[in-house]
Amino acid sequence: MSVQTILEKRRSVRHFDSNYTISPVILTSLIESASKSPNGNNIQATRYLIIDDPDLRSTLLPIAYNQQQVIDASALIVMLGDYQAFEADNIIRIHEEGFQSGYFDESLRDYLANAAIQYYANKSDEELKLELTRDVSLASMSFILLANEAGFETITMSGYDSAQLKASLNISDRYLDVMLIAVGKGIKNGHQTVRHPVHKIMYRNIITSLG
Repeated sequence: MSVQTILEKRRSVRHFDSNYTISPVILTSLIESASKSPNGNNIQATRYLIIDDPDLRSTLLPIAYNQQQVIDASALIVMLGDYQAFEADNIIRIHEEGFQSGYFDESLRDYLANAAIQYYANKSDEELKLELTRDVSLASMSFILLANEAGFETITMSGYDSAQLKASLNISDRYLDVMLIAVGKGIKNGHQTVRHPVHKIMYRNIITSLG
């Protein structure tokens, strides 16, 4: 199935077969592929926290405003960004691994690592948060496309209490929670949605107001 076909057919599904299990091998494979998504300076800041324990998900249900997919989906994934990915040690280590793999020479290794370190050095907290949100969102979309290609349904979720979620899961301030993704076998199709025609969302050279 082409990416275009997946995007045309994809729906946000809220009703899942609660008895269906996605094997850990398949879920790991989807995440491994999603980890190849574009990310700033290849610092690889996206983290995937899989919640499949029934008791833990029951605890999260009211935190996610009683959205039933939290319990019924095969897995609930908390998509996180790791602030420690901005640290020089991480950046140097990743570029050293690239050098050892033969992807570039010493000169390019040092240039890329130093450029990344300098790029993040003077970023504000809000700017770093935006960097993480970008990278995690790219990985999230990749995961959704891969899951749909594999025959599963998904829904992204921003409707939850962030502070309570992090407290319940013991997630430290090292991590930014960006969204939840529920994935599994749907038992009821999500409803269709209206999207703007392309001429209302595409501009060239200048921005004009929507007509």
